[in-house]
Parts: sequence; structure tokens; C-alpha cells
Amino acid sequence: MKYYLVDNKLTEEDNYSARVLTERTVNQEALIEKMLSKRNLVSKTDIVAVLNSYYEEIIQCIQEGDSLNLPLVNIGYSISGVFDTEDDNFNPDKHKLHVNLNGGKLVNEIKYQIPLKKVIAPSVGTTINTFKDITSQTINTTITASGIFELNGFRLRIAGDQPEVGLYLVAENGTETQINYIAQNSHRKIIGQLPALASGVYRIRIKTQATSNPDRFLNNVVITDSGFTLTAS
Repeated sequence: MKYYLVDNKLTEEDNYSARVLTERTVNQEALIEKMLSKRNLVSKTDIVAVLNSYYEEIIQCIQEGDSLNLPLVNIGYSISGVFDTEDDNFNPDKHKLHVNLNGGKLVNEIKYQIPLKKVIAPSVGTTINTFKDITSQTINTTITASGIFELNGFRLRIAGDQPEVGLYLVAENGTETQINYIAQNSHRKIIGQLPALASGVYRIRIKTQATSNPDRFLNNVVITDSGFTLTAS
């Protein structure tokens, strides 16, 4: 299991907290396939039927308010919110029922045996990987004035409330030309039409305040340039 350190913003001291780096998620389908690769005494249909029955009984126990003490997980309950008087009853507008899950015996037995490896914190900023010029069918080399392009990478989405937010072409002398025609604007891909351009060498520049939450923006504009240049002739 890998982990990395980040600035601890919960204290005034100069220290760090750990974040676990999860590189893979295993769903039920993948788990069943792993089971079948090790054991061929039962079929996939049998496994699915048993699991569905198991889940059904667990859900019924929860609906009936039963505490559950299982090898993988223990399940209990709590209620938050203030009750004004002793005669006050549960009101969903003021109170909330919580289903609390804690590791069961099997999990608690192995969690201290999990090997940990410290790694460098992953990049959380915009990463521009490839610029595809549709007209010339080239990648990271050519740019065609007024042509269609496709930009690929991570955390590309352009959003924010500051006027400078946008997608730009930056000439060698630092002059910025904004790309105004964008058909697709997502974290992994941007598709649009380039403006008229003079011959020269350009970089891609993204200015954004986007976060993973479409309704929230960063306080400051983050500026990212491509690591490659594009030539317009």
C-alpha cells in the first residue's frame, strides 16, 4: 500500500499528514473473477446467487435495526441532531440516522501487517499531454490556423469566475491569443476550433479555477503551459 505526505492544514505548526494512494478499485465482478481463477468448484452463477442472498439478509437486518458483527465489518447506528425536549421525536429535518461501519475481526487481524511504501505525492494540477491537429492529423507538432483540434490530458477543464480564465496560444514573444470556440470542455479532453494565426511557434496555455466539483472554483487562477511547442506555417 502506497502513501504520500501533504501539508497539514488542520494545525498551525509546520507539519504533514499522510494520504493513501489507491491505484486500483476492485468491484464485485472483478472479485468474482479472482475467486474463479483460484477455485473452479463452483460456477459464477452460484457465487452471484450466494452473494445476493447474503446481501439481502444483511439489508433486512439493517432495516430492522439489528447490529451486525461480521468477519469483515461491524455495523451499528447513531443519531445526530438536537432534541429540544425529552418528549421530542425524530425529525428528518433536524436529525439524521447514521449507519456506522467498522472493520471486523478479519480486517483488524491483517491491517497491521499491510506493508507501506512512501511515494512522491501525485500531481494535482493540470497536465497537458497531447495536442492533435485534426487538419494535418499530427500530434504535438503542427497547428493549423482556423482548424479543428483535440487536446488531451488531466484536469484540463476550463472554468472559473475570473476574466482571464480560458485556453490560449502563446507566441515566442509572450503574446497570448485566446481560443474562443470550444465544443467539448472536460477534465480529460478539450475539442474546439483554432483562431486565425500568424506563422510562428506557439505553446498551449490553460488558465482555470476548475475543481472536481463543478459548482466550486479555486480562489486563484492556475496557469499551465504545454511542455511541447507547435508550429504554424
